[in-house]
Amino acid sequence: MAFASAHLARLTSLLGPRDSALRTACRHLAMRISCARYGARLSFSKNYIDISKGDRTIRLAKRLFPYAHDMSKSFEFYFGQIVPKVADGRLIVDYSRPQLHRYVRTGLEFELSSLAEEVAAIESYFRWYRPQPGDVVFDVGAYCGVSSYYFSQMVGPNGKVYSFEPDPLNFSLLQRNIARHHLTNVVAVEAAISHEAGFAEFYGEGALGSTLADHSTRASCGGLARVRTMTFEQACVAYGVPAFAKIDIEGAEVAMLEAASEYLKRHAIHFVLDTNHLVAGSLSNRPVEILLTACGYRAESSDEFGFMTTWANPVQKQEL
Repeated sequence: MAFASAHLARLTSLLGPRDSALRTACRHLAMRISCARYGARLSFSKNYIDISKGDRTIRLAKRLFPYAHDMSKSFEFYFGQIVPKVADGRLIVDYSRPQLHRYVRTGLEFELSSLAEEVAAIESYFRWYRPQPGDVVFDVGAYCGVSSYYFSQMVGPNGKVYSFEPDPLNFSLLQRNIARHHLTNVVAVEAAISHEAGFAEFYGEGALGSTLADHSTRASCGGLARVRTMTFEQACVAYGVPAFAKIDIEGAEVAMLEAASEYLKRHAIHFVLDTNHLVAGSLSNRPVEILLTACGYRAESSDEFGFMTTWANPVQKQEL
C-alpha cells in the first residue's frame, strides 16, 4: 500500500491545474490508502473530512487535509483528548471549526481553532524545571492558550506569563480563553518570535502548524499574511527575562536561537522546545542542542512522548 500511495502522490504532483478534478481524486485515494495502513477509513464531504475507526470519528476541516495522516496514525491520542459528541450513532470529536471543547482529563473548557493541544505533552515540559510562584514565563507559540493556563496556575498572582501567538485566529481564541479562565497574570502578545524584528510572511492555518513562510517545509493549509516579529532578546527586554520559556515555532527555533546566542550566554533561562520540525532535511533537535550547548546550557532531547522534545538548563551564569 505504501508503494501505491507513493505513486499516486507522484502522479498528483505531475498533474497540471487543468486536471484539478483528477488531481483531487488522486489526493483523496492516496490519503485513503495511507490512512488505511493504521486501520482508519476516510470519508469526504463538502466542508470536512471524517477519519473513523469503528463508531469513533475525528472530524477535520477540509482545508486541514494534510493532517489526516497524523490523525490516523495517532487516532487514539487525538480522539481521547476531548469529550466527544454523539451524532448519528457515532462518537465524534469535531475539530472542523473553532468551538468550545471540554478536555477529558481535566474537565476544563477551552475554545480551540482546530486540533487540541495535548495536556500530557504539557506535563512533559517540566522534566528539568517547573515554573515557580513569582516566575516570568514565555509561552512562545501559545496557540489557543491551554499551556498558558497551566503556566498561569504555577506562577501565581505574583508571576507573569507572556503568550506569543502570531496566527490571527489562534490569537483571538487565546484572548477569549484568557478571559474565560480569568487569567489576570497572562498577557497575550500578537507577534512571532523570530531571528529578526519587523514583519514577515506567515501561513496562518488556524491550527497547531501555523508557521513563518521562510521556515515552512510543507504545503500550507492556510492563507498568507504579514505578521509582526520580535527577536527573543527584544522580548526579554520588553517583558523581562523569563525563568522558563516554552518554544514551539514550527522550525524557526534554530534561526531564533542563533540570533539570540550572545544574549543567552549571559542569561540563565530554562527552556523546553518542540524540535519535531524539519530544518535542512533533519529534525531540529540536534542543531538546537549544539547551539544551546555553545551558549553554556545543558541540553538533551527525546521522542519518548511521540514527538521530539528538547530540554535545556543553564549552567551557572553571571547575568550582565
